[in-house]
Amino acid sequence: MFSKFSNKNNMIGKIKNTVCFTFKVVIPHKFSPILDSLYLNCSDEVAKMLQNRDKASSKYYKSIPCVISKSLIKKYQKNKKLKEITNLVIPICGDKGKQIKIVDKGIRIPSLFKKEVLETPFPKAVHGFIRSAEFFKRDGKWFMSYSYNVLKEPVEIAEGNFIGVDRNSVGNVATIALPNGQTRCVGPSTAGISKNFRNRRRKLQKIGAKGALKKIKRKQSRRTKEINHKVSRTIVNLAKTHRSAIVLEDLGNISKTGKASRYVQKSQWSFYQLETFIKYKAALLGIPICYVSARYTSQECNKCGRINKPNGKHYKCSCGYVAHRDVNAALNIQSRMMQGLGVYSPGSGLIDNPQNSAVTGAKNRTAHKGVESESSGGAR
Repeated sequence: MFSKFSNKNNMIGKIKNTVCFTFKVVIPHKFSPILDSLYLNCSDEVAKMLQNRDKASSKYYKSIPCVISKSLIKKYQKNKKLKEITNLVIPICGDKGKQIKIVDKGIRIPSLFKKEVLETPFPKAVHGFIRSAEFFKRDGKWFMSYSYNVLKEPVEIAEGNFIGVDRNSVGNVATIALPNGQTRCVGPSTAGISKNFRNRRRKLQKIGAKGALKKIKRKQSRRTKEINHKVSRTIVNLAKTHRSAIVLEDLGNISKTGKASRYVQKSQWSFYQLETFIKYKAALLGIPICYVSARYTSQECNKCGRINKPNGKHYKCSCGYVAHRDVNAALNIQSRMMQGLGVYSPGSGLIDNPQNSAVTGAKNRTAHKGVESESSGGAR
């Protein structure tokens, strides 16, 4: 690992001004016969790969193109935890523009379609080459997701500007505290959407409709993903407008431990997915992401610091402060970072040494523990 990163193209300690961008398109019907045939061959070869883990070379799998077999070996055969595959994905490495070529109207993959061109949109201008592509079939249609580098559009962040984001298991998806003192609630009720799908699944389970259960599961996943995309876009746009860093709670294993776990499990909302969307959208603009402890963010008074248990969504302190519980939490998240009680993660794209990653992670965990030790302890 050290020798690989110690050549003339060493990036350790340097700023990376590009980020990976992924987009998905529907494959035209005329390419379906080629992909259907390839899918059958890939299924047979992957079955052999899982049975013979020691044969990790493309020379053993001659029924598929070499570039495909190498990608399948890396994706499936080298995954020791993988036992069987239900939905096979056909990956292909771009190989720095050698296997996936950019042309006028899209991209060309000679190993699959020879001189045929896939008309592919590029929402953001390509900086360099196509990194990789994956083909998969869903509901009788072929799709392709492809990743490529794009230049970051850095936003100049004003010093001391932070927006606090409180993610909610009951109520709106998120509540935001802005630098100007205003607050905003974004997204629909997470508990309401999850309850609706939960009731529909219960009825289908009673009658044993397995096919319908799979469809409703995919529909819920798409619905959650769509909402998380919209909410994360709103948060990042507000950060861009106010030239602010984004402050999130360090939820950690909140879905597995503590009193808050029952609320998270009941809502069945993907908070990690939302965080991931916020992080990559913020990275495109160079907006930093900060983390503070989640302890008592809903119970601590934003005015005097006293701890009071909210009555549902209503928060009232003995000092006379009255607010919505989620608004109070968002303000506490923001103020904790302003007081220096958080971990600041710069959005500059600084590349760290892989050998020091464990040390860096340990420092971050220690910093988080230091923040938590200053609180009284206990569940959120």
